[in-house]
Amino acid sequence: MKKKFRISVLGLELILGGVIFGAVMCFVNSYNGYREFKKELEVIYGNVTEQFAQTAATYVNGDKLEYWLANGPDEEWETTNQRLIDITEASELVYVYVTTIAPDYKSRTYVFDTVNSKEKNSKVIELGYVQSLEKKDDYYIGKLRGVIEDGENYSMFSYKKGGGHVTSAVPLIGSNGKPCAIVSIVKPMHEIKSYKKKFLTSIIIWALVVTAIFIALYALFLYMGIIRPILFVTHETSHLAEQHGELSGILKKVHGYNEISTLAKSVEKMSQDLNRYIQDLTHTTAEKERLGAELNVATQIQAEMLPRVFPPYENHKEVELFATMEPAKEVGGDFYDFYMIDDDHFALVVGDVSGKGVPAALFMVITKTLIKDTAAHEHDPAKIFEHVNRILCEGNESGLFVTCWLGILTLSTGEFKFANAGHNAPLILQNGEIKYLTTKPNLMLAGMDGIPYTTHSTRLTKGDRLFVYTDGVTEATNLQNELYGEERLLTVMKGATDKTPHEVLDLVHNDINEFVDEAPQFDDITMLEMVFKGR
Repeated sequence: MKKKFRISVLGLELILGGVIFGAVMCFVNSYNGYREFKKELEVIYGNVTEQFAQTAATYVNGDKLEYWLANGPDEEWETTNQRLIDITEASELVYVYVTTIAPDYKSRTYVFDTVNSKEKNSKVIELGYVQSLEKKDDYYIGKLRGVIEDGENYSMFSYKKGGGHVTSAVPLIGSNGKPCAIVSIVKPMHEIKSYKKKFLTSIIIWALVVTAIFIALYALFLYMGIIRPILFVTHETSHLAEQHGELSGILKKVHGYNEISTLAKSVEKMSQDLNRYIQDLTHTTAEKERLGAELNVATQIQAEMLPRVFPPYENHKEVELFATMEPAKEVGGDFYDFYMIDDDHFALVVGDVSGKGVPAALFMVITKTLIKDTAAHEHDPAKIFEHVNRILCEGNESGLFVTCWLGILTLSTGEFKFANAGHNAPLILQNGEIKYLTTKPNLMLAGMDGIPYTTHSTRLTKGDRLFVYTDGVTEATNLQNELYGEERLLTVMKGATDKTPHEVLDLVHNDINEFVDEAPQFDDITMLEMVFKGR
């Protein structure tokens, strides 16, 4: 009795599961079919109404819109209006209207408007009527912008109990080849109601028939092919747990080559595999902990490779400087560096290697070392980049590259030479004005061998400041997928001209954190600010 009860309960559960599955599949198939039907119908209606709108646009002289709005209708306006009325009636449209859009997209002015004679509750809008758009949502305004600014067509669908309608709009092109107004068409979709009913009835009937056949075959096969072997497997797995890996041998009654017989054979191996798995898991856990420890060491090594002593030079008070690098992963590809080339020349460099993680960190170390070694005997930033680029391009099979900004300051004169290898333009404070130090950037390092680089120069005076950063600052992204941006950075920097470099970097970092909120950091963030104190 106990055995029969177990079989009947299991069979009932599986059959019930099959019924539920069949019902769900019936619903899903019906829904997906209806969705595809609706999509195709919208394409058809959209194409038709856009063609009507384009035809209507050919009736309107775009060069006379301003004349009509200023002087009222004339004979040409009356002729055009009648042609629009004719297409409204002949094509069974609801409305045809031509409007101009205000430059600020806050209103539109009607030039033509027709209403189908069957629409008893609608009135024709007169020439020159101004309608406010301030209550329209961004999606709608975006569609209007697409027509006026990009010459794009659009169709929007509205569904009601009676079937709904489609609104299509196309640009009215003036003689100058630019859109000057929008021609809009509204067409009812009466046919959609009968099409939908017929389609849903057909697909639901077929889905029910197929589901019923499936459930019948499923129940027939269930007992002999699944329930009995599953009970054997259930008994053996319980025995395996209770007897600490010992098997009773009942699984030898399960024959065949399907998945259940494979499961039965797998259970027979379970005790051996389980012990082996525990051993492997122990080893894997230890290996993961080892790798984690090594990554922590790599993070510390990378941090120690970057200068961290501020102020950097007790015997050179001409510069005040502070810098930080915050990697997106354990190790990153951003770097900064600064050093005295000799007693009168001070170099600073900020770079960003493409990619993240260990490969970018290794490439960063190579680049940083090459730049510093080359600057020891060459004071021209462009020639330094050309030498480093040539070496980096040799055997660069991984395809990594580096954007880099290098500046060399002559402390005695304030002359500041710099070169930009595809990097973000830094911010500079000179003569009380803070702005981007914009020059035409050269190609990034390791991008192509033999590329020439250009040295630019400016002269710093006492109190001038320089803020160099990587794109992790301006491309920091919040939860709305908005970028932090150069304008926000410039605004923050304008309010920090009286702060120390350390305070400036803290201010920018806090503003970035406030902007991104809880969004994850996707890129390394590196910043460096220098203040020239003069001699």
